[in-house]
Amino acid sequence: MKLFKYFFVLNLLVLFISCNKEKNPAEKEHLVNSMSDLKLNENFNFETSKRVTVTFTDNKQLRGSQVKYDIYLYSSIENSKTVTYVSEGGESVQATVPIFDMQNNKIASIITKETSFDLDLVIPNCYHQLYVVRNEMGLYSSYIIDIYKNRATYKRNVNRSITERDTVDIFYAVNSLSEVLTINQSTGEIAKVTNIPNGDGSWACAIDPLAKKLYTISFVGNKNLYAYDIERQTWETIGVGIMGPRLGYNVNDGMLYFSTSKYVYVIDPKNANIIASYTINGLQTLSGGDLTFSADGTMYISSTTGLYRCEFGDGNVINATWISSESLPNYPNSLTFETAGQLWWATNYTVSNTHGRIFIMDTATGAWEDRFSPYEYYIHDLATLPYDANTISDVDSDGDGVSDFYDEFPNDGSIASSTYTPSMFGWGTYAFEDLWPYTGDYDFNDLVVNYRYTNVLNAEGLLVKTILKFDVKNVGGSYKNGFGIELNMDESKISTVTGYNLTEGIVNLNSKGLELNQDKPVVIVFDNAWKNYNANSILELTIEYTEPINPNNFGNLNPFIFIDEERGREVHMSNKKPTSLADRNLLSTGNDKSNFSKAIYYKNENNLPWAIDIIHDFVCPLEKHEIIWAYPYFVNWAESSGTSYTDWYKDKSGYRDKSHLKK
Repeated sequence: MKLFKYFFVLNLLVLFISCNKEKNPAEKEHLVNSMSDLKLNENFNFETSKRVTVTFTDNKQLRGSQVKYDIYLYSSIENSKTVTYVSEGGESVQATVPIFDMQNNKIASIITKETSFDLDLVIPNCYHQLYVVRNEMGLYSSYIIDIYKNRATYKRNVNRSITERDTVDIFYAVNSLSEVLTINQSTGEIAKVTNIPNGDGSWACAIDPLAKKLYTISFVGNKNLYAYDIERQTWETIGVGIMGPRLGYNVNDGMLYFSTSKYVYVIDPKNANIIASYTINGLQTLSGGDLTFSADGTMYISSTTGLYRCEFGDGNVINATWISSESLPNYPNSLTFETAGQLWWATNYTVSNTHGRIFIMDTATGAWEDRFSPYEYYIHDLATLPYDANTISDVDSDGDGVSDFYDEFPNDGSIASSTYTPSMFGWGTYAFEDLWPYTGDYDFNDLVVNYRYTNVLNAEGLLVKTILKFDVKNVGGSYKNGFGIELNMDESKISTVTGYNLTEGIVNLNSKGLELNQDKPVVIVFDNAWKNYNANSILELTIEYTEPINPNNFGNLNPFIFIDEERGREVHMSNKKPTSLADRNLLSTGNDKSNFSKAIYYKNENNLPWAIDIIHDFVCPLEKHEIIWAYPYFVNWAESSGTSYTDWYKDKSGYRDKSHLKK
């Protein structure tokens, strides 16, 4: 009896441990060594994105008839990295900085007079929140909104007052001794006005000119982000910041831009949330310096090697172009523009108990001249509170009813703002197997195409044109494969399509640039992938519409390839219908189990696909290396019908086996 009880308890224990282990997918040991071992739910279509409807409800505007909403994907910190840089004091410092997914950036800018409207967006399944920044002629507010069952709601009913104007440009400065100083831009008169809370020192500051708030980040303790209300002369601790030397405020989006080493982070000054990050290319040294924005939104960065002009690029990269160093004296630790557009900077130069010096610099050549004599105070960063800070120009250069301050295209009256898929600087990926209707090797590298779609809207929020960008990232075989997209819309709404690259004479187009003899409009991007591979160029197609249309009409795209110059041998995503020109005699042959009566397309007996749409930049597997070897959590995702590890494709710890990936 005791022996029976012993085995009974032991079996219960084993069962308990097994059940607990099963509940944690990260620890699950699969008996799946090949994609062919997977048997999946017939309703699972390998989708990595979802269409979300965002409902906006707002109250009356205070500063004009229009409001601009910038919308970002939002998630918490995913990874971190230790970087080394030289501090303001000249010491080598190590700091841990967050590393964000490049997908985590702007997906839409909407300008509207409406107080209630809906907006449809396509976003990755792994995101469950959006970050909305409301811009009312320079008065910013921000909100995190949750996505639930493919819907999200933005609701605002807040009244805000507008502060009075200032009368002169004033520089504010901070230093490592916890001092906050003011400097008269005209006379150079300097005065201490307050101390940073807790006696914290700082190397960086920035000013929101409309809210009249000075922001600074401590380099000790919790690295707090502090806000100083200049009119009320009160301090507030916003949240935990990041240690480093560079900080600027961008009046064009209401965000703080913080930089350390080779990284730039976009920080919401209302709550210290980091909503995007960038990597800087081109800085000759990564130490020291500052960051600021000119009136036209151009970002400038300095380091110990001088001044750089910056341009935001694909993949969340900032390309820094060196202007000049001009033998900068001592350590260049500040940058700020004054109202007249002159760039000022400061350094510390200790001689006979004098320290801070202030200079002006030419942004074209980097040439500088000494403006104010050394001060007794240290100056580790400068920021400008401009004269007439509350006045943002409402000039409308193109006469479309949208202020240049809002307008993404201030010199074109037909367009004003944009929405993006997957995001402003991110790429999505289509990956295909080309042995259909026979089973391939599941490396999904036979044709890999990056994509980004931009819907360009007019002042009324209607769609005027769509820009489709494609980059052939990999061709894994010898076939001359073509690539196209079927659009789920009425062809009569399309005026022209331009930018395609057809070289083989196997595709026939109508006068609009659409493929002939199709029930729905089909855009053929290219007919031979090899002639677009390693071309060091991005294909950019433009769809023009006969008249502005509701942007929600553009969606439900059906991308496909046709194999080795056989126009009818199409391969689509799971359960996406073939076009009118597909050879239907090929369906339900080989390993394909397509069934028109059951609306099943492009799946095999185990419900595996020949193509996947990954709403992210995809690093494809090596030839003959299955995707599940390169991406261990692909199996968890597929077996859960897309509910677990929705971000299986990301470069997170344990998510990729790089021995199976192309470099």
